[in-house]
Amino acid sequence: MILRRYPESIQNVKDNFIVHFTAESSKLSRHVTPLTLKCSMQGQETFNTTKRTYGVNPGNFLILNEGQQCESLIENSSESFTIYFKPEFANSALKSLTTPSDRMLNLSFKNYSQPVIFFEKLYPHNYYISPVIMKMRLASKINFDDENWLKERYFELLENLLKLHRELYKEIEKLPPVKFSTKTELYRRVSRAKEFIDMGFTDNLTLKKMSGEACLSQFHFLRIFKSVYNQTPHQYLTKKRIEKAVDLLRRTDMPITGICFEIGFESVSSFSIMFKTKFGLSPEIFRESYRKHLAKFKLFK
Repeated sequence: MILRRYPESIQNVKDNFIVHFTAESSKLSRHVTPLTLKCSMQGQETFNTTKRTYGVNPGNFLILNEGQQCESLIENSSESFTIYFKPEFANSALKSLTTPSDRMLNLSFKNYSQPVIFFEKLYPHNYYISPVIMKMRLASKINFDDENWLKERYFELLENLLKLHRELYKEIEKLPPVKFSTKTELYRRVSRAKEFIDMGFTDNLTLKKMSGEACLSQFHFLRIFKSVYNQTPHQYLTKKRIEKAVDLLRRTDMPITGICFEIGFESVSSFSIMFKTKFGLSPEIFRESYRKHLAKFKLFK
């Protein structure tokens, strides 16, 4: 089932369904959701749960578990794409996909009568999930609302979500040797801090602010973040800023000084040094070189 707006009562829809629409603005009041995968193909949709606020944009997707309370808001032009799983379908698929020998899943899914429990967080698009989402989005765009085909895609998507779940537990296993429940909580906290960086990397983010978002001491946060993501918070923050700088250098004529301050650097010289360390070129030469190659490519075409 494919809908072009959020239904008045999501709980009353008794099957798997997709909500796909484009809007300049939209508001979905607080409701209890089934297992849900939230995407934004253009613009941003903000989701508020009882614990967190998530900004979903074209670079990520959000998983919400069955029973979570949620509301959403679109304030600028966005393409919203949401996939809802019927609870019985998700649990039946889980039974068929897991076995007692699968240790990592058994740690989370102890009782098959319980809902599927995933980590509620923003996930970057990846080769597990994104190809299936794109198939379903294309089907929606051409109004291919074939029940059997969609049911297969729901099963494929849930199977790949479980694969993603396994990979996530591998990240958790990197944490210091403490009991599993403690590792899980530490992972939740550093994941929350990473999302905080992703949403505000152009701001003046200090180690104190980042560790505060994780509710950890600065030294503990630094160690745990590096264990999970194989880089320090500062390295990750710098990476996000440099990626944004590259995008602005390619797409805009914004002065280098303007780009420097736009992405959160306070010194043009430190920005230029970091950029040259990364690419071997100053920002000015990088832009010039990119445009020369782009002009040659257009001429060749």
